[in-house]
Amino acid sequence: MDPYMQQEESPPPRRSNGCLWGCVGTLAAIVIIIGGVFGFGAWYFYRGFEQDPRLQTIMQTVRDDAIAKTVLGKNIKLLQVEVRTYDYSTGRGGTATYVLKLAGSEGQGDLKVNLDLKGAGAKVTLMILTDKDGRQHYLVGAPPPNPLMQRSI
Repeated sequence: MDPYMQQEESPPPRRSNGCLWGCVGTLAAIVIIIGGVFGFGAWYFYRGFEQDPRLQTIMQTVRDDAIAKTVLGKNIKLLQVEVRTYDYSTGRGGTATYVLKLAGSEGQGDLKVNLDLKGAGAKVTLMILTDKDGRQHYLVGAPPPNPLMQRSI
């Protein structure tokens, strides 16, 4: 008998796809994480901002204001947050500035708001509503003085 003939044929080595499945799994995890972050960001910028306590304070102030009701009408809603900036350089708090797009039953307008962020709450220090015709209405805070009237009798 030939010694080479007596050897049993062993099955071919099993194919291993370990690297392939590891790479596909890692790629899938990255795609899911990025998709989740993007999805949350999109939700926050379109509807999540309504849960912001500072924006709730602003909206409650606008809804209670008689001038805003005259300009925008009833059922005033926040459509869009256009600009939001924070400054925490004051040492004992900070300030925030918002530019919002609002709509009511009578029309739309832009609202510029300055907040003073001391402690846990936010205090509205300036609120200017600009109507569809471009007129500014000071809801909170005083308008700047008229330079032509400063040196009058």
